[in-house]
Amino acid sequence: MKKIFVIYIMVCSSVFASTMFTLSNIKSVYPIVEIGAKEVPKSFKQTAMAEINSMLDELKIKHDGYDQRALALLISSKHIDGNKVLITVKLDIGEQVYRIDSKEKTFAITYSSKEVLQLTKEDEVVEQLEDALDVLLDRFSEQYLEENKKIEKVDLKNDDFSKLGYETNYDIAVKKAQKLKKPILLVLVANYCPWCRKFEENVLRKKEVNTIIQNNYIPLIINKEKGGFPKELDIAFTPITHFINYKTLKSEKMIAGYNNKDEFIYTLKNFVK
Repeated sequence: MKKIFVIYIMVCSSVFASTMFTLSNIKSVYPIVEIGAKEVPKSFKQTAMAEINSMLDELKIKHDGYDQRALALLISSKHIDGNKVLITVKLDIGEQVYRIDSKEKTFAITYSSKEVLQLTKEDEVVEQLEDALDVLLDRFSEQYLEENKKIEKVDLKNDDFSKLGYETNYDIAVKKAQKLKKPILLVLVANYCPWCRKFEENVLRKKEVNTIIQNNYIPLIINKEKGGFPKELDIAFTPITHFINYKTLKSEKMIAGYNNKDEFIYTLKNFVK
């Protein structure tokens, strides 16, 4: 009954849930494979479960017995244009979390990744599904290993982002932004903040991320414990990322907390469209 409830909530929640997309400190999961596509043979369920369990073993994530955190592979289909069919393959994590304000428990999707296949009746469905599953599991594994690396807690005075092209002075960044007519990307961090270190190492220092930032923004990183920026940009949280209009100097978008690389790249590209 627990399994049925978890599957039902995950399918329904996928439309409404907000996703944190972090895999840090996940030690155990309850793997589920549910196939809601008649085009997919039932035997694929066993194949998929074996692949998932193999990945979990490699990552040393426990999966023996029921766990309140479900790792679900969900496969669904939709027919379009005669003999064409869209098959959606999703890998989600759903679990009980606490609301910040009320401390009330609620169910949330805390990781979500998907592949969509457009097939015809002549296509080899299982072969395509196996490829899609490999992509999803590789993506999950790569992110898990990246986010669970041991990162030293360091004082920001020893961390030099200027080598990456970041400004560290608010007034200088404003003048530069107004001259070049680019928005300011302000990242507020703090000493001995593990999520700041993860964001710096796993996202900001990545070449593909920094290339987008340098081409489209005036990047500015500030240790919020030392001040030197408008106080209205601060909240009781770290890291904080602001997208600041160079004309009004107002924050037009804010990200509170950690964003993984893919999510952050998506936000970076869409803000400057």
